[in-house]
Amino acid sequence: MVKPWYKQFWPWFLMLIPFSVIVAMIITLTVASSYGDNPMVVDDYYKKGRGINAQVEKVQAAQALNIEFAFNQTDNRFTLSYSSGAPSQLTALRVSFYHSTLADKDFSVTLTADGQGVYRGEILNNQEGKWTITITPFDNSWRVSQQVNLPAYRELAIKPLTYGV
Repeated sequence: MVKPWYKQFWPWFLMLIPFSVIVAMIITLTVASSYGDNPMVVDDYYKKGRGINAQVEKVQAAQALNIEFAFNQTDNRFTLSYSSGAPSQLTALRVSFYHSTLADKDFSVTLTADGQGVYRGEILNNQEGKWTITITPFDNSWRVSQQVNLPAYRELAIKPLTYGV
């Protein structure tokens, strides 16, 4: 006597394979949806690309002026001074700190020079890790940006590099 199909092993085994794929897909979608949006993805990549070209022009302007900074950090305080390319009139500088992976840790400070031409600022909460420091003048005519590891235990030279703009 032949058993009916639902009492045999092979039909259930063959149906188990697609069913296991469906279960795995549901688990994957549940895990992926719990992490929310990816802030690294840019909606309008064309405008972003044009903006990068504008930033490269500002870095090239800083290179033409031979601007270079010396960055020193002590605890949660830092100093910034021109190593070369200092203008005759020291204007306010906007110093932005961008964390390499966590956008919510990014912050900016606006600094003015003291009598010796040194800009002094404070790093919030003694942040550690890999950061990109971006320095722009008040009129936004040039831009200097470099990746550093904080805390910095020695003097760092921040130069206008077009790589990684």
